[in-house]
Amino acid sequence: MFWENTHILILNTPKCLLMTHKRNCPKCNCELEYTNKRSWYNANRLNSKCTKCYRNEISITLKEKYKKGEFNFVPRNKEREKTLERNFHRNCPNCGNEMSYVSEGTLKTAIKRNTVCNSCSTYKYNKTFNDVIKEEHREQMRATKAGFENFEEYKEKYPKKEMYKREVWRYTYKHPLETLEHWDKRGKCGVEGAYQLDHIVSINEGWSNKIPAEEIAKWENLRMIPWKDNLLKGG
Repeated sequence: MFWENTHILILNTPKCLLMTHKRNCPKCNCELEYTNKRSWYNANRLNSKCTKCYRNEISITLKEKYKKGEFNFVPRNKEREKTLERNFHRNCPNCGNEMSYVSEGTLKTAIKRNTVCNSCSTYKYNKTFNDVIKEEHREQMRATKAGFENFEEYKEKYPKKEMYKREVWRYTYKHPLETLEHWDKRGKCGVEGAYQLDHIVSINEGWSNKIPAEEIAKWENLRMIPWKDNLLKGG
């Protein structure tokens, strides 16, 4: 019976007892706790200070060294620029454009593998989303953005005129708009000298006359006009 009771007592004891060891910081006298006895022992042996006091000492030491010229402070952005310096170069074997590398090792690897630049690899390895994102994915993204679960629900419940406007702008943005005259002057209403993109046959006219969205978005129907004229013209 004695051994049975002893056995039960052992089973009911906690697996691990969290022991804390305490000491005071020798500088500010704040209480420090250690869950590891070895850490507590080493802190006592080295007479270690708390984190706050240690950081203050380091800061004062670095400031003094900086004033004496023994320590050169490098701003973080300058340090990053120095890290990102690329001193190793080679030409793309396909198009001849210069490529830069951060180390001699990466340069040697590139030469060994005969790698090409990013522009050439896009065509060489067909790195595009044309085969990944298909029309049904785009339709689902449009439906999700409008707050619907699928494209069928989007077509059924979304206001028809608003959908027509979206279609016009979707086709419009497929054109190289940056080549339009005065594109560099585009801006918001109220900004002096600002121009805005205009559909010569407006979107409202296209909706009223049942003109397909692709027709309203044609290149010939696009121009840049002053924001005041665009405001007076309306949609």
